[in-house]
Amino acid sequence: METFELIVLLLAAVLASAALEQVIPRVSLPLIQIAIGFLMALAQITPGNIQLAPEFFLVVFIAPLLFHDAMEADKHALWRNRNLILSLAIGLVLAIMLTVGFAINLLEPSIPLAAAFALGAALGPTDAVAVASLSKVAKLTRTESALLSGESLLNDASGVVAFQFATAAAVTGAFSLAQATTTLVTMFVGGIALGAVLGWIGHTIRNGARSLGLDSTTFHVLFEIAMPFIVYLLSERVGVSGILAVVAAGITMTVFTDRKIGPALSELSIVSQSVWNVLSFALNGLVFTLLGMQLPNAMQDTWDDVTIGNSTIILYIVAITAILFLVRFLWVLAMNYLAKDPETGGRFATEEGHVRSALVTTIGGAKGAVTLSVIFSTPLLLADGTTFPQRDLLIFLASGVILLTLALANFLLPILAPNKQATSEELAEEQAQAKIEILRAVIDRLAALRTRENSRPVMAVISSYNHRIDRLRSEADLEDEDTTALRIDVVNHQLNFVASKMEAGEIGDWEGFKYIERLSQAKKYLKKADDKTFDLQRLHRWKNRLRSRISRLRTHATDSEEAQLLLEVQICSQEEAIRYLSHLFQSNDDTYTTDALTRVMLTYRQALRAAQASRPSVTAYTHVTDKMYTVERTAYTIELDEIQKALDEGKISRKYAKSLRDSVYLMLVDLEMDL
Repeated sequence: METFELIVLLLAAVLASAALEQVIPRVSLPLIQIAIGFLMALAQITPGNIQLAPEFFLVVFIAPLLFHDAMEADKHALWRNRNLILSLAIGLVLAIMLTVGFAINLLEPSIPLAAAFALGAALGPTDAVAVASLSKVAKLTRTESALLSGESLLNDASGVVAFQFATAAAVTGAFSLAQATTTLVTMFVGGIALGAVLGWIGHTIRNGARSLGLDSTTFHVLFEIAMPFIVYLLSERVGVSGILAVVAAGITMTVFTDRKIGPALSELSIVSQSVWNVLSFALNGLVFTLLGMQLPNAMQDTWDDVTIGNSTIILYIVAITAILFLVRFLWVLAMNYLAKDPETGGRFATEEGHVRSALVTTIGGAKGAVTLSVIFSTPLLLADGTTFPQRDLLIFLASGVILLTLALANFLLPILAPNKQATSEELAEEQAQAKIEILRAVIDRLAALRTRENSRPVMAVISSYNHRIDRLRSEADLEDEDTTALRIDVVNHQLNFVASKMEAGEIGDWEGFKYIERLSQAKKYLKKADDKTFDLQRLHRWKNRLRSRISRLRTHATDSEEAQLLLEVQICSQEEAIRYLSHLFQSNDDTYTTDALTRVMLTYRQALRAAQASRPSVTAYTHVTDKMYTVERTAYTIELDEIQKALDEGKISRKYAKSLRDSVYLMLVDLEMDL
């Protein structure tokens, strides 16, 4: 019961942190969650002292978080910056482990060298969530963001493996360089190989289930969530690195992703992304809240230790953080002199501001969930049954460094990389650039879904996105509220027009009702508009009348005939919409601007021409329209996903994200009108 109470309290704390982040956006989310956990522990509202097994953190927290990060990672950015990222993720982690380890052992001889190396290894990985949250308060360049995000993905594995070696040496008291090298290579290579194989098997099982007709979104999402736990446990049982296996599996499953396009896959993508976003946020929040809750206990035990002064412990934390940042800064600075910028092709050291960039990359490497989870997995006992030396002190030092690096990043990064208040012209340029990046991401994802069967419609949609990018280079491509109101007005007019034609018997029940459903759906995309302008009771009466006649209608009409009937209703309705818009033009009514009237008129005329051109071959029209509809619908779904991702990464504001989403909804309306 106590465990259940703890889970409920932790979830409540995570929910509270999500709300507080909106109130105090200048403070990074991890710091808020740590503070909440600390206050909960001080107020003693948590249940009794519950001890969790050290392995619990690696399996429950690190495995799914790394799997999700691997799936979401920009593979192209990782490959372009591979040398720089590998240098940070492997070389820098080992350098920090050795430097910090020797320093800790020198400062506090009661900590054995192997245990000090374990703490140094735990402090190697950076925190992806902290990096993402810091991007909201500081303006990072594309290269800085790519390096920090790529490093946070790969250095988790190297840090965990190095930590496991150090703790094994501390527990057994023995260390062989030859054996360690052999084991390290086996764990690294074996973990990557086994993870890739398991990822491919998972991809095969998922596709096999789909080919057998199992398109259940619930099944596929649960299968995806279970994968990191299965991969980690199997890899550890075999004796290779479970962390590396999880990363390799996540990358493999996305590389071999299903390249088909369809409504079921589109829905699965949306649900999967939503579930993973919630799960990732909850797991990271739980870890940071647990850190805050553990701080008083860890502080109390270490604070009461008379063998080490409290001021000395604080100095240890400051010294370790200073050494860690110094090693990181010198490493990044040296890397700048040796490596080339993949964006410009020139060396970093020859470019203006490379020292500032090195400082940003240094301070931006804050520690967080991975470090905490790893240090909590420190064994309780040695091989001879005695307690692990200074385990509480190691946890306290790690916790202090996490807090200090997060605080420094939160308050220093905005100074080093200020998010300056842009002028209206600069803001417009930044927004246009952000939208271009979103559209390019949509193109990349659509290109990955292209097959021989859907090649033509996919390339056509990609071409339309390229045209949108071209237009954005000269002007913003967004709809305003005036245009939205006009579209709703026109749809309401069409609804009443079709309804009157049905009541007069000029339009049949089946095709009339189907088109009214389509118009109603289009209206929902525009806004949650007031339906007083259209009598819903009348729609229900038609629906009941239609049910009594539907079987007779369908027995006398083929699919092609039904498509023809629906097409004629569409043409009639669009002609009426154009007449209504022409009337608004001529009435000199200032309710709507001339620009809005022109935009909407152009949309309806294009849709009308497409519908009229399709009359000679209804079957071909139906086939092509269905294909294009599916691809375009998928593209808009991807675009909405990319908009949310850009918002989460702090690249766009909430207001601009809403504007972009509204623009996509309006294009969805146009898509419905074309059918």
